[in-house]
Amino acid sequence: MFWWIGVYAVFLWCYNGFLESLLGIIWGSLKNLLIRERFPQKYGKWAVITGATDGIGRQYAEQLARKGMNIMLLSRTEHKLIAVAAEIERKYGVQTKWLTVDFSKGPEIYKPLREQLASIEVGMLVNNVGHLPPPSQTFDENSDQDVTATINLNIVATTTMTRIVLPGMQRRHKGIIINVSSSAGYHPGPGMTIYAASKAYTTSLGLGLAHELHGTGVQCQTVAPFVVLTNRSQDFAKLLPRFMAVLDVERFVRSAVFTIGKTAHTCGHWLHPVQIFHINFLPQSPEEAIPGWWQYIIIASAGVNS
Repeated sequence: MFWWIGVYAVFLWCYNGFLESLLGIIWGSLKNLLIRERFPQKYGKWAVITGATDGIGRQYAEQLARKGMNIMLLSRTEHKLIAVAAEIERKYGVQTKWLTVDFSKGPEIYKPLREQLASIEVGMLVNNVGHLPPPSQTFDENSDQDVTATINLNIVATTTMTRIVLPGMQRRHKGIIINVSSSAGYHPGPGMTIYAASKAYTTSLGLGLAHELHGTGVQCQTVAPFVVLTNRSQDFAKLLPRFMAVLDVERFVRSAVFTIGKTAHTCGHWLHPVQIFHINFLPQSPEEAIPGWWQYIIIASAGVNS
């Protein structure tokens, strides 16, 4: 008699879990076949990427340069910035700029950033920089330095960078903000409580902003990856069971870039919703009891680039 309630519950779970994003990607792909518009024309000439010299951030820089975007790299290590900028210019023939920024510091770092960004047409902002404290530490065991760094890199940097570039995008009626979050933000994470909470903020900010910007010509996309193989995560990835397919960073970002402009919320690659599937079937209390070291292994590989 009440079988339809079960059918509706399953449909709702599927829709929220992956169908909404999948339908958006299909519809966006069909529109792209009819209206062929390159990223620089659609969004603006420059892509600004935080945490841009390694891992997911560097791959975003390369993949977007391949699509004709000029690239502004923001990171804390000058020699890496110089090397990556030179390689991108050589390989893709686009313009690059770079600026040394330590996002773990306070609000004083944003004044020179505002001045630099005011001189270019920012069409894309990739909020990728982040910080992950050591594994299996309870909140009271986290050092003050780790707590401050997590807040400044995962929350303050994403929020402030968005507020810096958004007014210009709104004036031009085009642009996109891409927030690299994490599957950690979907559930509480004992043993990594502050990191999971910071990524829940990133996800919530992105989804809310996407709705607020609807109809303005400006978009916001939230990318919440699961297991991605980066330099930081490779040792942890070896400990994962075989059924958890570990994506290399180039493959992941190539897929994530394909979803730009097509969906406001994505895991970046079709394998990731499949991997999250088993966790979403757990009741909330057992889910929260998953040991912190296991969650760290999973989430450390979700593209933390400081």
